[in-house]
Amino acid sequence: MIKRLGVTLLIVASIMGSLSSFAVSAKWKEDKSKNLMWIENGVKVKGWKQIDGKWYNFREDGIMRTGWLKDNENWYYLWSDGTMAHNSWLTNGGFWYYFDQSGKMVTNSVTVENKKYDFNAPAIIVSENVSTDNNTANVMTSNGGK
Repeated sequence: MIKRLGVTLLIVASIMGSLSSFAVSAKWKEDKSKNLMWIENGVKVKGWKQIDGKWYNFREDGIMRTGWLKDNENWYYLWSDGTMAHNSWLTNGGFWYYFDQSGKMVTNSVTVENKKYDFNAPAIIVSENVSTDNNTANVMTSNGGK
């Protein structure tokens, strides 16, 4: 019984030791054109990847994306450092856009800091100040800007 336990412990220790050799090595790499890539175990990452709590997207050739990205019928924006915009405003070409917690561009309505914004009209934001002072709602509507 003790011999069998000893053999079992040796097998487990051997397996645990071999698992540590599979540890993930990951790093940023820059090519000659200053494009950034995320490399894991020698392989370029493609698609969405969360790195240090921030989301990035990489092209099929492994290069990090920036700017506008349409993915699965949703629009996203990746800042110049490659991080995905979320809970963020963006002004672009004189128009305002808002990106929700998941990073998707809002295309209907959303409430941000007690203001309701309606993005249903193309490139026009209609905002309403919504407050409940004394149990009555005050609504102020404006077009454009945030």
